[in-house]
Amino acid sequence: MIAARTDAETLRAAFERVRRDPRFADLYAGITDLADAPAIGKDVVLERLRSFEPRAEPRGVYLVRSGGSTREPLIFPVDIAENHAQRQALAEQLRRVGIFGPSTVALNVFGYSDLYRTAAIFDDLLERCDATTLPMSAHAPYADMLAAARRFAPTHLLGTPSKLTLFARFLADRDERLDIAHLLYGGEPLRETTLRLLRERFGVRRVWSLYGGAETGIWAWCDANRNPGCFELLSGIVVEVLDPDAQGFGPLAVTNGYRARFPLFRYRVGDVGRIIERDGVRLLELRGRDRSSFQFAETTYDLGRIEEIALGSDAVQLHLRFDEHGRDTLRLLLVDDSGAVSLAAVERELRALLDCPEFDGIASVERVERRALHHDPVTAKAPAIVDHRR
Repeated sequence: MIAARTDAETLRAAFERVRRDPRFADLYAGITDLADAPAIGKDVVLERLRSFEPRAEPRGVYLVRSGGSTREPLIFPVDIAENHAQRQALAEQLRRVGIFGPSTVALNVFGYSDLYRTAAIFDDLLERCDATTLPMSAHAPYADMLAAARRFAPTHLLGTPSKLTLFARFLADRDERLDIAHLLYGGEPLRETTLRLLRERFGVRRVWSLYGGAETGIWAWCDANRNPGCFELLSGIVVEVLDPDAQGFGPLAVTNGYRARFPLFRYRVGDVGRIIERDGVRLLELRGRDRSSFQFAETTYDLGRIEEIALGSDAVQLHLRFDEHGRDTLRLLLVDDSGAVSLAAVERELRALLDCPEFDGIASVERVERRALHHDPVTAKAPAIVDHRR
């Protein structure tokens, strides 16, 4: 029984499974001590699963696409029964803490496209909680979302912050408001400025969040009114903090004890966090993504530095392209609804960072509306870096 295992027992069982798996066994050759077993990232898993063929399997699988940062999508296989077991365990916890229940009517505008299944996952969780789902998808016209909300009076609104912001802007342009008490978001951080807009246009009073990913499944939940940024963990999932700093924060590695057929052991999810205890409950406190980086003019830059330069913006997005001469070009888009950020100051600091005194078409800074940001056509998220170079 997953729930009865300690974290140490779950780690040991997962380690024994993954070291016997022919796709990963060579990574652990000669390693017998669990403490010496390495954490692995998306690039390693992508390489090992590139040749995976469902037709070679003795029975069907659940395939799900990761929406992460690699150019080639990672398609991760999961045993169907194991997937259902994790979903059922999670649904029981969501119902226990009051996120979903029989009286829930949820307008679901998460993404569902090209094996990216977030919307369908939430439909399944809602139904396991005896709740009603209104499955619209992130690609539905905003007029249709509004019509469904008017027709069915949802109690919950579900989606990524970037997509919900665009929906809220649609309402603002028409001077429309809704009354939806509960907001549940995932996939991206929720900024305070965004939350204010969502409260204003949707009437949100209670905010929740779920956390997980395609590779790991969803395995944590947050009452953002009480403990913003802090997630309670599903039993059977082990979270390890790698190389923690003085405050206990470090890159996260996740082991999924539900996965036996396709083991997931010490998988680096790309986020930074720490484990804390509050009111007798063990929580994962997230601080954000690992600092992303990008290459420009043969030099590697930290995205965090760009965010510091544009401090005060509601959102930033970098677009990287080649010009007609094959040179790198950079376009920095700032969402700054209040107009408080000085474009001239951002340009000066960006010139200094990139060491290009004259922009000369190589780099530019623009203030745009949020709807002008690039949104991934599959995930409906607005990534911080959009690299068009091939």
